[in-house]
Amino acid sequence: MATDTQKKSIPPKRDLTKGPIMGHVLRMSVPMAIGIGALISFTIADAYFIGQLGATELAAIVYTIPITTLFFNLMFGFAIAMSATVSRKIGSGLRDEVRVTATIGIMMAVLVSSSVALLGYLTMETIFRGLGAGPETMPFIRDYIPIWCVGSVFLAVPVVANSAIRGTGDAFWPAVIMVLIAIINVILDPILIFGLLGAPALGVKGAAIASTIAYICAMVVALSILSFREKLFAPLCIFKKASWALVAKPILMIAIPVSLASIIAPLMTYGYTAILSEMGDDIVAGFGIASRLEAFSLIPIMAVAGGMAPLVGQNFGAGLQDRVAEALRKALTFSIGYGVFCAVVFYAISDVVAKGFSDDVNIQNTAALYLAVVPVSYIGVNIFAVITSMMNATGMPKQALTLNILKSFIIGLPLAYVLTDMYGLEGFITSIVATNIVAMIVCLFFKKRIRCIEACKSVS
Repeated sequence: MATDTQKKSIPPKRDLTKGPIMGHVLRMSVPMAIGIGALISFTIADAYFIGQLGATELAAIVYTIPITTLFFNLMFGFAIAMSATVSRKIGSGLRDEVRVTATIGIMMAVLVSSSVALLGYLTMETIFRGLGAGPETMPFIRDYIPIWCVGSVFLAVPVVANSAIRGTGDAFWPAVIMVLIAIINVILDPILIFGLLGAPALGVKGAAIASTIAYICAMVVALSILSFREKLFAPLCIFKKASWALVAKPILMIAIPVSLASIIAPLMTYGYTAILSEMGDDIVAGFGIASRLEAFSLIPIMAVAGGMAPLVGQNFGAGLQDRVAEALRKALTFSIGYGVFCAVVFYAISDVVAKGFSDDVNIQNTAALYLAVVPVSYIGVNIFAVITSMMNATGMPKQALTLNILKSFIIGLPLAYVLTDMYGLEGFITSIVATNIVAMIVCLFFKKRIRCIEACKSVS
């Protein structure tokens, strides 16, 4: 457990082992919600601007969502590993190891992202044809994906660097960096897509270039903050074998199961997209619009779940189990209330929102139906996210991975295939609602079992 002397280097506002839990939850979650909202908003902006080009262009970008999301979630695994490792080392009083952890963690993310980007580029044709993309959409996918693959490597750095900063108890600057990405992207999107201000009209290729420029700017800012403000970036340590030996194993022990769990979500979307592709590109496009709006609406839960990682990590590292339990209780209470709120709001505005993204009636009807029905099950989504986040932060990523496998491959995809085959789009949407509710029940059961197991260990 860290002593007060060991923790003198931590600014008082960043010491999450002291003070009211709710205050820390709000301080960590609100900036994170703003940052995540900004990041997701530019994906919605992409969908909006590309949707003005036509239904085929929009469908092409929707086909890329499972792949781009897969990459984001892979990096999310490294981000969670970074935040959990840094916060626990700070809570345990191991501040001297934090610089090495941050630097090696970023380098590991760069190596992995580069390998994944290269693999994605080389297998592009096979992947998207397997998703159901036809000859009309493939040319637009070929315009988008190669540029996006290059940009994804630059994105890996700010994502993981932000988590190192957040692990120290600072949620403000990571939010600023994510807002920066969104602002640059939204400004450049219409200029490069439609050819404004003298720029060439590049179509979907312009959207990919806009994102890449935004990622590069964010990388520069994130590394500057990590180096000069936090003094947590030590490039020379990457040449030391001892540094890799110190960091690689603890990072990978969390990053691998968390990444696998995160990758399950886009794989599930891959399966959903393949199922819906039999109904036509307009249904796929409607599902893509609804999915992006859904992601935007779940920002507060994502923020609470993500904000809990450094809070739980510092207290867990300091041995303050009561504060960990209190944080979980408050997060679950918020999850339930916010789930009810989303269900009511989306039911009221689903038709109006869907019409704002496309003039195609089938696209509108698909998005509207999804948004009117699926939010009923958001309580299940929220509880699942909070509990699995707590497991990752306290060193139980394998249990969280097990829950994600059960939700996606044992319950979700088989149910979607059967109900869609029987009842079409209505059956597909019903399967998502049922999956979220059943997964919540299973998750709560696992939570009780894990609590009993930990209690037995402490007694023995």
